[in-house]
Amino acid sequence: MCWRVLPPKIITDKTKYPFLLSNGNRVAQGELENGRHWVQWQDPFPKPCYLFALVAGDFDVLRDTFTTRSGREVALELYVDRGNLDRAPWAMTSLKNSMKWDEERFGLEYDLDIYMIVAVDFFNMGAMENKGLNIFNSKYVLARTDTATDKDYLDIERVIGHEYFHNWTGNRVTCRDWFQLSPERRFNRLPRSGIQL
Repeated sequence: MCWRVLPPKIITDKTKYPFLLSNGNRVAQGELENGRHWVQWQDPFPKPCYLFALVAGDFDVLRDTFTTRSGREVALELYVDRGNLDRAPWAMTSLKNSMKWDEERFGLEYDLDIYMIVAVDFFNMGAMENKGLNIFNSKYVLARTDTATDKDYLDIERVIGHEYFHNWTGNRVTCRDWFQLSPERRFNRLPRSGIQL
């Protein structure tokens, strides 16, 4: 596995890409000439390269916070394509329920200052557990009573929980090599397979 601690500094056009996201905690940001801006991210945890993520785009954002058992406040940010914000609250509720359940059941507190989810229609998988910046197909984030079934709501809760749980079972504790991928996937699912948040 390739383990890296990357300090990404993203520089781009602010009009086209007002949001610049990556793994870890946002440690600095600023404005540059010619309408550009930059953001610096710092992730204190080494990770295999497949967990690195970088997102630049223009989104609507649902913000909330979660207070851990030790009293630390974690910023929660859910980024969705413009016009979809009214379909995001259930995903935020599901995330907060997952964080609470992992703390109560396993004593696992989230370990960064911010947790982000980006949901876009064109993501080709269901979701990806990139450390601190999960990327989702909007099918597993967006729901409203007039646009979604009960199964859609359950799927959103299930997939958000699954990707969040990867923070400790898959991201912080991960496989030695690709031959351990199947046990790593089961490691994330088995202890939590009976829950309904």
